[in-house]
Amino acid sequence: MASDEASVMASAAAGKISVTAWFAIMVVLTLVAGGVGAAFGLYLTSQAKEMLGPVAKEVTEVPAPARMVNPNVRDLPPIITNIGQTSDTWVRLQAAIVFDSASVEKPDVMAAEISADILGFLQTLSILQLSGPSGLQHLREDLNDRAVVRSDGRVRELVIESLVVQ
Repeated sequence: MASDEASVMASAAAGKISVTAWFAIMVVLTLVAGGVGAAFGLYLTSQAKEMLGPVAKEVTEVPAPARMVNPNVRDLPPIITNIGQTSDTWVRLQAAIVFDSASVEKPDVMAAEISADILGFLQTLSILQLSGPSGLQHLREDLNDRAVVRSDGRVRELVIESLVVQ
């Protein structure tokens, strides 16, 4: 029985791996896995470049479109004012008007008149009138109506580009 115990102890000692050897094996396996992953990534990148080569060249050769300049659209100067209820709530509005160029002789003058009218209108509003999507819709409709009336029907639409209430 003593020989059986000795053989079991010898086989157990032979099966144990030291901590240093275990750490070395893990480092080697990690390096091998990283190398295989990097090689596979490079392979996939080269395959994608080969597949998309002609398409990628076509996409990069297309110039970015510049902003269209429409003679029938005039940007209004930014309108910054406080609103009627409180003096510490400010509104900044950027808008543009769309008009028929044949019927408007001086679009700059018309844009200045509409800007002044919008400024006066914004000073009469309260914060509750500007809140929510319905408030924005009502403001848009009111500004469109005022622009049409101020220009004697020559403005087709007033486009709100940005509205900041602070």
